[in-house]
Amino acid sequence: MSDPDIYTVGWICAITTEFVAARAFLDEEHKGPKHVAHHDNNNYILGRIGEHNVVIAVLPDGDYGTASAAGVARDMLHSFPNIRIGLMVGIGGGAPSAKHDIRLGDIVVSAPRGSHGGVFQYDFGKTIQYQEFQATRFLDQPPAILRAAVSGLKAQFEADGHQIQEAIQAAFVKKPRLRQKYDQLDPSTDRLYRADIVHPPEAEVEAACLISCGSDTSLLVARPARDQDEDNPMIHYGLIASANQLMKDAVIRDKLAQEEDVLCFEMEAAGLMNHFPCLVIRGICDYSDTHKNNLWQGYAAMAAAAYTKNILNRIAPNRVEVVRKLSELLNEMDSTLTNMHTDIKSIRMDKYSDDLMQWLAPPHVSFNMNKAIEARYPGSGRRLLESEAYTTWKKGDNSFLWLHGIPGCGKTILASTVIEDLQKNQSQSALQTLLYFYFDFTDSRKQLFENTLRSLVWQIYCRNENSRQHLNSLYSSTCRGGKEQPSFDSLQRTFTEMMGNLEEVWIVLDALDECETRNKLLSWIRNIAQDSSAQVNIRLLVTSRPEQDIMTAIQRHASDEQIIAISHNLLESDIRNYVQARVREHEGLSRWRGYKEIQDQIEASLLEKANGMFRWVSCQLDALEDCLERKSLFRALQSLPKTLDETYERILASIPSAHVQHTRRILQFLTYSERPLRLDEAVDAIAVDVGKNVARGRRFDFKDRLPVPEEITRYCSSLVALVSRQGKYREEQTVKEIQLAHFSVKDYLASDRLESKIGPYLQETSARSAITEVCLAYLLELEQSKSAREIKNTFYFAHYAARYWASHAIISERNSQYAFKLMKELFLNRPRIESWCLLYDPDRSWA
Repeated sequence: MSDPDIYTVGWICAITTEFVAARAFLDEEHKGPKHVAHHDNNNYILGRIGEHNVVIAVLPDGDYGTASAAGVARDMLHSFPNIRIGLMVGIGGGAPSAKHDIRLGDIVVSAPRGSHGGVFQYDFGKTIQYQEFQATRFLDQPPAILRAAVSGLKAQFEADGHQIQEAIQAAFVKKPRLRQKYDQLDPSTDRLYRADIVHPPEAEVEAACLISCGSDTSLLVARPARDQDEDNPMIHYGLIASANQLMKDAVIRDKLAQEEDVLCFEMEAAGLMNHFPCLVIRGICDYSDTHKNNLWQGYAAMAAAAYTKNILNRIAPNRVEVVRKLSELLNEMDSTLTNMHTDIKSIRMDKYSDDLMQWLAPPHVSFNMNKAIEARYPGSGRRLLESEAYTTWKKGDNSFLWLHGIPGCGKTILASTVIEDLQKNQSQSALQTLLYFYFDFTDSRKQLFENTLRSLVWQIYCRNENSRQHLNSLYSSTCRGGKEQPSFDSLQRTFTEMMGNLEEVWIVLDALDECETRNKLLSWIRNIAQDSSAQVNIRLLVTSRPEQDIMTAIQRHASDEQIIAISHNLLESDIRNYVQARVREHEGLSRWRGYKEIQDQIEASLLEKANGMFRWVSCQLDALEDCLERKSLFRALQSLPKTLDETYERILASIPSAHVQHTRRILQFLTYSERPLRLDEAVDAIAVDVGKNVARGRRFDFKDRLPVPEEITRYCSSLVALVSRQGKYREEQTVKEIQLAHFSVKDYLASDRLESKIGPYLQETSARSAITEVCLAYLLELEQSKSAREIKNTFYFAHYAARYWASHAIISERNSQYAFKLMKELFLNRPRIESWCLLYDPDRSWA
């Protein structure tokens, strides 16, 4: 029997196929160990490669993942305490890209890249189902002795080529039984499907892929055959992605390949790197997509094992002896293994929460809050916070307060000031909770009271653990595990049940007048305000314009003390501070810093006519920035508009004729768009030439995009604004959107009060006809050979156009014969219809 102390190399395999391949490359096989540690259930093969004594272990049959690999490594080090070099060798899923021509049978060797040590644990603390990857753990790089061997072997192979294929064939001579399962397959079986081609879930038999998915070249990524001068298999060096779940999603694969330069995916290495420092070597057996099969596993395992033997033959035994024993790290590893099991439990909980959130789809409210806080001048709202009415509401039992004011008086800023004040003074008790929601004219999802309930329910779920059972029950039982959406009544009932787990709740709802389902909202407010039997102390504050239906509904249950008009007196000091800051500190008016009497005149003129309207003041200050000398400034101050309507009319009238067409299109989209418009979408939309007056040429050309996209606001700067919000998924970077600067702008543009020459173009039927034409013209220019993902990454407006052209067309009725002509052009061209259907599936919400 073999002495455990003579083995210095530990080689770990995940599956039997890898174990068999590793064994085939031993120069000499030894007898089993004399003894192993008491709880060691590993299966070992002992032997020699070159001058190194090697222990090869395999995970228990059916075990996968980082924790299982860590367990095998731990037991190996207990039984073989002199191991100093670690190797994780086997198969993996490739991530081919334009940068890396990875094929089946190729070899990927872990190598440090950027902030990663060769292995990238991409699911640590996150679920992978909804593309919410976020690396939160950084793993150690391979030991220096192994990295040096990789560098030396790489240089050798680059100069002389490798003999991987010859070594594999030599192994078959010694073990001929392996040839049938482990030899290289015909290149025709190496098919890389396009990322949007998904293997049917019902077609689970591996051989059925060719039948169910086909081998049509239009479905495959075109790749030239490798010529005889190229290495085959090819060896790639770089980042290996590791997780506890099998990667079977080509879209996510490509995303990580592009963003992190990942070369392949596997499921074990992340459990080893920090406390069993090792080199990870993977033979590519599939492409990490839904077309996975076992055909190439044998050869991929042989290729990885053959490369590993080359690595060991480059390392002198005396250099191994001076490397620190890995068993000295064992205590640290035991602690990490315990933490890893806790992490996996946390991952599962995170996955459930993410599934739940994706199903409930609560609108995110922090965006509105942050936007308002950024726009607020420091100290604003202090008079409200110090008022008796607010103090009484904040500290009272089952209290109610309605703040109402004219358009542009700063209601949303005040609401955010209230929320911030409550956040600062709230205790850490889970029984005390602040809930808030902003109705928002720029986002159709934030105009429905049902979505308000979704948001409030989710806020309670995140802040009070005891309340979660009610939403869990709605999800798992009532809605059959998320297969159905909750009814309005079930959402109301769940909200009431969750509130029962709280003692004190503050609720702030901003801009009731921007809610499209106002009757349900006002009925709910009345029930909350009048429910004296409730066990929960609910304090509800709402803001809105003083519109008749809202006023009538609230006056039925609220006293005069609970109804506060946002008056000129309440805002006077806030507006004064804002004007002074803009005049004396803002760059746009910096030309008057040396002229105190002119600064005083600007401030006096604006404060005299502000009448409590922040929005009016902001627009006038924007206009005054264009006054370059004293006479034009004084003329502007003497003719200030009296109302917001007059202000907006002047802005439209002053638009240069060269900008009118783009301005008109921007305002058409922002006034009637079904959802917020991303900046890149808007840039493409104004670049479209619908082609009414051109007989030939492209309707959309990339060269017509604005060189500086952010300059789109210069077409009508006081009427529109750029905002930044988080992408749909947590891993996505911040998205820039363009929107109307204020609800009063939309109110004016959609009204019959519009007198400008641009007015007729902003009537709803005319505007929606124009939007329809732009969407259709854009769709007709898409490159039809591209996948949906490629189109999205190239034609930024494509998803919006595909999703919304029909809804605009229906509302515009038969207002545009030219739109009808474009529709015919779309429907009579099969490839264009296919491109549209590729982008828009009515049964799937992606927009």
